[in-house]
Amino acid sequence: MILKHDIPDGAKLYFGKEAKIKREIENIAAEVFESLEFEEIVSPYFSYHQLEALDEKELIRFTDNKNRSLALRGDSSIDIIRLVIKRLKSEAKKWFYIQPVFRAPSTEIYQIGAESLGGELVEILDVNKLIFERLNKSYTLQLSHIKIPSLVAKLTGLDIEDIKKMRLYKFEDEWLKKLVTISSIKDLEDLSIYPKEIAKYLEEIKNIAINFENAIIAPLYVANLRYYTGVFYRYIKGNTVFAKGGEYIVEGEKSVGFSIYTDNVLKDLSD
Repeated sequence: MILKHDIPDGAKLYFGKEAKIKREIENIAAEVFESLEFEEIVSPYFSYHQLEALDEKELIRFTDNKNRSLALRGDSSIDIIRLVIKRLKSEAKKWFYIQPVFRAPSTEIYQIGAESLGGELVEILDVNKLIFERLNKSYTLQLSHIKIPSLVAKLTGLDIEDIKKMRLYKFEDEWLKKLVTISSIKDLEDLSIYPKEIAKYLEEIKNIAINFENAIIAPLYVANLRYYTGVFYRYIKGNTVFAKGGEYIVEGEKSVGFSIYTDNVLKDLSD
């Protein structure tokens, strides 16, 4: 029996102190973005192109009045850059948003994010870090490269699931066993042991990591977002993810962006 005051599993309800803290988090983030000359955008709740970002099983799908398939917004990044390039045709390159995304079957995920058309990952990481600093929070930065796991699978014959689930008993190559042990920038000093294709991507991670003290390197981490094209990152504490970001290409244009998971930050501030 569903009572009139019930809300679906995964739906969000904020009230009292919690609602106030959430608004304060969003206001602080907006102040940071505006001080750095980011323009604000609120994108549509509905989208025709979410399959570019997420697997179909993660999307809440339905049809429009012409029977065309669309979904509730499951991710903001690609839609925002495409809208800026194709619809707004704006000269502004830096945009921020404060809005939820939705995942099947009925989950709301509030996010604070930014996208920078033609920007550099170090710059967008600095913005993400600055927001956390303004909130008096410090999280562990984890850096990875989207192409390394798939390339490892190609070179070794492993299934991507073997890498994702770290089935170490299947890891036979000496360079792969060494790759598993990488955790800091010190481990990237000598890349000669690795196949040149792998070494190239490790070098890209290294070039980002030198800008951030104590960054954790996780070359075999498998991301669930489809559109990353290079180095990507997570801010984490324990098993909780507080932000994700990375490099991607939309409409032939290189971009970088990140999303802060508002609810996780809210819980951390409230504990």
